Amino acid sequence: MGRTIRDSWFSTHIGRYVLDPDSEGDLIKARKKISGQCMSAATLLFIGGRLRHLCPEDRFGVHQFSFRDPTPAHIGQSQILSAKIARYIVDMGINPDFLSISSAIDADKIELVPQEDLRRLLFVTGGETLVDWSLQSVDNTLYVRGERDNFYGHHKMLFGFVKPTGFFVYAVIETQGREWELTNFPLVELVVGMNEKIVIDISYRCNRTINGIYCNIDVFLSKEEAQEIVRSDGFGIRVRGGPDAGMFLGVGPMSTKGGTQILAALFDILT
Repeated sequence: MGRTIRDSWFSTHIGRYVLDPDSEGDLIKARKKISGQCMSAATLLFIGGRLRHLCPEDRFGVHQFSFRDPTPAHIGQSQILSAKIARYIVDMGINPDFLSISSAIDADKIELVPQEDLRRLLFVTGGETLVDWSLQSVDNTLYVRGERDNFYGHHKMLFGFVKPTGFFVYAVIETQGREWELTNFPLVELVVGMNEKIVIDISYRCNRTINGIYCNIDVFLSKEEAQEIVRSDGFGIRVRGGPDAGMFLGVGPMSTKGGTQILAALFDILT
């Protein structure tokens, strides 16, 4: 069930929202959050969410899994199930240390996990996941890929090298119904640094295409531009209606934390 939640791109949160009868207004009522609890096997469903939300008053409790009225045959089944749960937790992006916490609690008890531990173990993402960096290759192309989810969709930023042309940046942007704007807004900018210290206008040399639910934007780089990216703490691509537009579509600077070494290595080796 947790894998189905992840494959369906759902987010998860604990508790529920209801209309607030005490809010002002006859036609429009505000919502209020009613805290909840996530216990035992429900915790495995919770981590299926791409974005996972937890409020301070919510409770999260774990324990060992067990069979009701166990038999000797259950010993082997327990080992198989433990391995499946461990694989599932890792596949969902959760710190494996979670297993040592849950396995230390007797099966007939529940222990609440402090929220600071849940955040440390990556159970809680809030509105944005950490960036997952990896080294990939296809045909004559070698690239480093950063991938994350947030309120604005599923995004990827690629920095790579293709023979014989050279270095490039490639953005994969979930359109969320903004296909026209992403492909027709006139201003496309490569931003370098989490504080957007460097902004490079790539409007007239980038390619923009729609592929399913994604808009792909790619641009080849000079050696100097590539060096700025690999030495930065983040980079992204934004699409705007013009230089005075306060809002943008695309990918805000994606932190290179966790990918700095492979970014620098790829650049240094190929230059």
